[in-house]
Amino acid sequence: MAFGKIPRFSPSFSMAEALIVAKSLISADDDGPAVRRFEGRFAKYIGAEHAVMVPSARYGFYLLLKSWGLGEGDEVIIPALTYFAIPALAKTAGVTPVFADIDLTTHVLSPKAFEAAITPRTKAVVPTHLFGTPCDMDAIKKIAKKHKIKVIEDCAQSTGARFKGARAGSMGDAAYYTFGLTKNITTLSGAMITTNDDSLALSLREEMDRATPADLKKSIQEAVTGTGMMIATHPMVYPWTLHPMIRLGNLMGQDPIHERFGEAEKLYPELPSYYQESAPRAVQAAVGQKQLSRIESLNGARAANGRFLDKALANVPNLTTPTYPEGSEAIYMSFVVHHDDRKGLERELRKRGVDTTIGYMSNCSDSPLFPEHKADCPNAKEAFEKLLHIPVHPNLTKPDLKHLVEAVRQSCLEL
Repeated sequence: MAFGKIPRFSPSFSMAEALIVAKSLISADDDGPAVRRFEGRFAKYIGAEHAVMVPSARYGFYLLLKSWGLGEGDEVIIPALTYFAIPALAKTAGVTPVFADIDLTTHVLSPKAFEAAITPRTKAVVPTHLFGTPCDMDAIKKIAKKHKIKVIEDCAQSTGARFKGARAGSMGDAAYYTFGLTKNITTLSGAMITTNDDSLALSLREEMDRATPADLKKSIQEAVTGTGMMIATHPMVYPWTLHPMIRLGNLMGQDPIHERFGEAEKLYPELPSYYQESAPRAVQAAVGQKQLSRIESLNGARAANGRFLDKALANVPNLTTPTYPEGSEAIYMSFVVHHDDRKGLERELRKRGVDTTIGYMSNCSDSPLFPEHKADCPNAKEAFEKLLHIPVHPNLTKPDLKHLVEAVRQSCLEL
């Protein structure tokens, strides 16, 4: 145990990947073949016919909308509790985002809310497998098929999760994933689209073939950051380095981790030029190949920790723990609890050495960024106001978990 100090996350990036970065830069492998090998292996893992690597999940989403010819007058239904960039990029593509409510304790799109939000202009829906919990894809696909709506799975937090045996990203018309440093699989930036549509895959690949290769400096910078975070969150290091920095930042009303990995919410009047200049590189594919070989063990550790927390925190007074749609096999990318006094719980947990975060999701149905798309989504509103992320990462030990549970219990008793 990290001397009673538990970080909110620990990157999947390891020294093995750091060595792969160094080796790849020295060997200067051809980008195309290396990327194709990773795409093929990823598609096989997911259970999809095709996988195409792209600069980011948000750009992948934008490409899907444009590839299907969606634009002005068309609508896409998006869960109200989501990352701001998805509805923002829909607007950039000329598509109107329509927000639908979530289930309060699963945090994923409510099939009933999805169906209620459909209009004659609805062309696509984005079931977001938020926090690693798959949506009820049977219900969503049934509704989408009835209304001839494209299904775009948001797998940014769910690589490896399953619904009734099928992996997230293999059940819709297409899906996008992101491989940032804080995700359960990383390629030091970059993302992936999966689909069973041959023509769509060809169109996406042609688009990426026209792009300029990404700047290797970014991968090097991310590798340095990943190595630094790996060391800084190590049980023997964290209590004396990153934890004091976080606590100092908290006292100053700041969150150093959020500031490093978060971004200001904004619209995109034009598509950022970076996306046209970021074709994936061999070094990213090499890291992705190594990560993919470890993802089942990493996800297994997350799931074991999550199931332990499910049971141990189920009856804590004034605390609501998550639930999961029937048939969902969550990977517990996050373990999210609700408390009426979220700030108080966050404060008490940090006193006990447990770092927490409210995360990066927003109630976009009531966001000042999208005033013309305001919608009544009470569950998203309540979740946004009450949710708090509890550490669940694979590097937690049994003593960590015991300390974590006791810290949550005692903190709730104090409030």
